[in-house]
Amino acid sequence: MDELLRVENVTKFYGRKKVLDKVSFTVNRGEIFGLLGPNGAGKTTLMKILAEGISYRGGVLLSGESIEKRRFQIGYCLQDEMIYRDLSAYDNLKFYAQLLRVDRKRAKELMREFDIPNKKVEQLSGGMRKKLSVAISLLGNPESLILDEPTVGLDVETRREVWRIIKKVKSEGKSVLLSTHYMEEAEALCDRVAIINDGKIIDIGTVDELKKKSKIKSAIEVRGIFNMIPEGFVQEGSSLVFYTNKPKEDIKKVVDIVGKCGEIREVILREPTLEDVFLQLTGRRLEG
Repeated sequence: MDELLRVENVTKFYGRKKVLDKVSFTVNRGEIFGLLGPNGAGKTTLMKILAEGISYRGGVLLSGESIEKRRFQIGYCLQDEMIYRDLSAYDNLKFYAQLLRVDRKRAKELMREFDIPNKKVEQLSGGMRKKLSVAISLLGNPESLILDEPTVGLDVETRREVWRIIKKVKSEGKSVLLSTHYMEEAEALCDRVAIINDGKIIDIGTVDELKKKSKIKSAIEVRGIFNMIPEGFVQEGSSLVFYTNKPKEDIKKVVDIVGKCGEIREVILREPTLEDVFLQLTGRRLEG
């Protein structure tokens, strides 16, 4: 793997409160790396250290050099919009292009690529404003893109449109560091995920690796009407549930056993979810 970003033992205090505690991870070129955790976990603070240069202890390298020397190669999209509502979408892009000393043609290219209409920002939908914010972060053609909760408050359709843009950025060989508290977003986008809680990285891996390490079992749920509960099964409402690490091998056996206990109406295989992993690792559910 071609390592692009390295974060080593990053620690941050606000007064006496430790908000980041020896956070370490790497992000490869062409990888979407997710920081998954609730609000208050330290995600935004870490993003500000990387993109804005707020003080911290530890070390951060981008392309093998100190982040302080290469911060210009980071594109940053905040939760809060950094766009001017009294300007048009194009004028916003043109303004930031001038600040970055980027040709205006780049602004026009991004307008077309993201299908952003040239209206005043105040006339754009929330989703379109988010697309404009991401476009601005890409004006300088950065090596690495940092997105802090990029789809908060967006409807499902617009969220998926932002996902499409993020995947395209990855396909161009850039790295993407994405903070989120949406399980579905992490599963859909991220090559690897770091679970962060109370300022600490608890575990890192692909979604499948995290599930396997957790040893959380799959569930074969059989819905119907039954007159008894077979040994090894758990009753959940009108369903009988069998937990197993070999769901595909055991499903026929489960159906044969439960079929002798009543009428089967539906069989559902429930695989472990990332939320199950988070709950096991932190003892809490991931809520905003």
